[in-house]
Amino acid sequence: MPGNTKSKRTDEGGNEIRPKFLSNHTHYSPIDPDAKISVKPGKPRQLNYSGQLAVDDKHHVITGACASTAGSKDSAIFSEIMNQTIENLHQNDMQIKEALADAGYSSGESLQYCEDHNIDAYIPNFGQYKPEREGFIFNEEENRYECVKEGGNKAFLPFKRILTDSKGYEKKSYRSSESDCGKCPLREQCCGKVTKFKKIEDSIHKPLYDKMHAKLTRNKNYTRFLTKRRSSTVEPVLGTLINHHNMKRLNSRGMPQANKHVMMAALTYNLKKYLRFVLKKPSVLAQVLSLKAQNNYAFLKNLFYDFKNSILSPPDSTVLNSN
Repeated sequence: MPGNTKSKRTDEGGNEIRPKFLSNHTHYSPIDPDAKISVKPGKPRQLNYSGQLAVDDKHHVITGACASTAGSKDSAIFSEIMNQTIENLHQNDMQIKEALADAGYSSGESLQYCEDHNIDAYIPNFGQYKPEREGFIFNEEENRYECVKEGGNKAFLPFKRILTDSKGYEKKSYRSSESDCGKCPLREQCCGKVTKFKKIEDSIHKPLYDKMHAKLTRNKNYTRFLTKRRSSTVEPVLGTLINHHNMKRLNSRGMPQANKHVMMAALTYNLKKYLRFVLKKPSVLAQVLSLKAQNNYAFLKNLFYDFKNSILSPPDSTVLNSN
């Protein structure tokens, strides 16, 4: 595998065996085309399926489950798993208050889905997100970037077009003119030795990413609490399904069978949790006083005056503690 330099293998002639490069561009299964090669650090590359789960944080009940291809991103399946969760909760007259997910589900489509369905989501932005551009500020009214570097020519970078990069993401392109940056003293360290203009590209969903970034940084303690809450809720359930409900290996072919496998594992988990669920009934302790009818009024009257005097009377002593 690429990057595997610790283990060296040799053939019968003593020649070094180079690891094979495995990816979805070079390998596929002719008998199961839906299975894709998964890439995770520390794990071998092999044909797999991915399982997606949505878990309730109070009782750890699985509210949504489905399978997806290992080669696709988690953000591509976000709307499907959320639709399933919303429908399952709606059948029990319940609604989603907050949605927690890891950075793998971060995308413009996922954030837009939460905005459309009024879901208060907490999804960390992906690693390439930049809340600010060093040395530049964004002018929303003019829809352009403006250079504020000391010693620079204070160039403007107006909006040019919307383009699609090699990974399929749509971005907005902002570019300055060569007359502004060509003779700038900071051109080499800002634009490069050859390029005579500055170009900045942002995702078309950058306002949604900025809104999520502001929410996550507004109260870092609460964000840290939600991160721990998510990991302590979903990870144990996922580990239980893998180790005790046969989700480690799939003995069937095709996406429909993989989805059925995940659904049956989640159903078994919920049934076992339901059988172990015990409703805690509140216990009430009551004391019955046996009094004669003619003494009830006198007893209650004396009790009221004793309580009143105890409140209005000054305390016997005052204790001061100084640390």
